[in-house]
Amino acid sequence: VAAVLMGFRGLDTLLESAVLVFAVLGVWSMAPDTAWGGRPGPRFPRAGHGPFALLARVLPPIGIVVAVHLAWVGADAPGGKFQAGTVLAAMWVLAWAAGLVEAPRVDDSRLRWALVAGPLAFIAAGLLGWATAGHVLAWPPGVEKPVILLVEAAMTLSVAAALALLVAGPPERA
Repeated sequence: VAAVLMGFRGLDTLLESAVLVFAVLGVWSMAPDTAWGGRPGPRFPRAGHGPFALLARVLPPIGIVVAVHLAWVGADAPGGKFQAGTVLAAMWVLAWAAGLVEAPRVDDSRLRWALVAGPLAFIAAGLLGWATAGHVLAWPPGVEKPVILLVEAAMTLSVAAALALLVAGPPERA
């Protein structure tokens, strides 16, 4: 029973990451044709002084360390990648709202690869297990931890990119 539940849990994770990618595509599709290829969301003025500017400069490094820790713990315990991705997305949104960074253009290939890295890594890991151990998501002994860490890292990146882009909204042209 536990093996069946773990198998369904893995497929559930794959489907959740795919839903996030499709949600971003849905938000992007709401943009007018003339805005396609632009940057999502508004451009914020640079926060020079005050508590918001201070938080936008101090919290992101701390948030990145927390996200790495959450993703690392998630390799051995339930969860991790979605929590870590959420923290990373929040740190980017904080810096974006303070005007310290800009949203990437939606036609940037690096952004698109970041969005699909998680689902693609998960599918590749499943197929690797099928090719090497005879079952989807089953790997030979000694290979499990590196594969899980790779998938967790890719999923964290994809979740962070998707959530940040969902907050940013459809692309706009200046």
